[in-house]
Amino acid sequence: MLYGASFIDWEAVAASWSKRTVSSRLLLFAARRYLSVGPGEKEVNRVEVIEPTTLPEEIKAAFAAPPSPESPASRPWGEFVDAALAAELEMIPYGERPVLLGELRAGLVQAAEEASSKTPLGRWFTARRDALPGEDLPENPEYMPV
Repeated sequence: MLYGASFIDWEAVAASWSKRTVSSRLLLFAARRYLSVGPGEKEVNRVEVIEPTTLPEEIKAAFAAPPSPESPASRPWGEFVDAALAAELEMIPYGERPVLLGELRAGLVQAAEEASSKTPLGRWFTARRDALPGEDLPENPEYMPV
């Protein structure tokens, strides 16, 4: 479910689109990049989730057709999901953001445990959790971009 971006509030993303935010426009570019690589099979249940929104067709098509995890399209898909999350976060009132950051850090802790802290991916999750909001990841030879 996490891989399929089921955690994205697409109504908030649509609100971001309506306000013409930079994040929402970057989401459109990310969707186009993903679609140009070759999306996965369109899933009916995913179409039903996003169809009621006022988002552009490219964004709807990208969400409706996630790639298989082994596919070379996984990286552009991840960039698309990141852009969707950024557009959603832009719509969260400032006063609610600290709670959200705590939840994100808790998720990173769980991801690090699942990946095993001895693996490069586990160390990446731990480094991301330790990074302060608004700052780059710590300078660390074990840093691995994901």
